[in-house]
Amino acid sequence: MDDQEELRLQQQYPMWHIRRIPAMDCFMATRLGRPLTQRELYYGLCATVIEDTFQDLRETLSGQSKIEEDL
Repeated sequence: MDDQEELRLQQQYPMWHIRRIPAMDCFMATRLGRPLTQRELYYGLCATVIEDTFQDLRETLSGQSKIEEDL
């Protein structure tokens, strides 16, 4: 992930703090704002996601958005 890709992803998902974790060689996104409710957790929303690749992180955030739309 280069800086441009990270910026685009951050703009696409403004309610997430997205970053690369060099020490762990992975990518992390943490949801901003209020804590998730029990209902949201039950349906699969996550407060933090960690993925091995940038593409996996993009797909996970897309999946989180789809769950949010369905609630």
